[in-house]
Amino acid sequence: MSASLRLHRLWWVLGGLLLLSIAALSLLPIRGPDLGLPQGDKWHHAFAYLVLTLYFGQLVATGWRTRFVLVLGLLGYGIAIELAQSFTPARQAELADLAANALGIAIGLVLLSSPLGRALAAIDARLSGDARSRGGPAPRRQ
Repeated sequence: MSASLRLHRLWWVLGGLLLLSIAALSLLPIRGPDLGLPQGDKWHHAFAYLVLTLYFGQLVATGWRTRFVLVLGLLGYGIAIELAQSFTPARQAELADLAANALGIAIGLVLLSSPLGRALAAIDARLSGDARSRGGPAPRRQ
């Protein structure tokens, strides 16, 4: 799908910033909002990886092989963060965090086939002024 996005470089830069932000939030001694739920931090993990899957799933092709590589990449990213947490004094690595990451990835994969899985293309079309993607007439060339 990335080839059909006109602003694909912007989306990849923003994706890199998203990955850096999640790494920083995972490694710095700060806490996310208290959800008032048992194991509330696991919900943060699941949501973060759901967002990553939805976002990067729209940037890569829709074939099962590409999606499989995406899943492996996101799982590897989660493992790397957990390993890094084991070296920081304010954090600790937990297998339950990886399970929550995997749950978020699975939900994200399901949502990729919903209208949410086309949100980036719609935003890209609006920002790039592509009238055809919004259902309007094609712009005239002079």
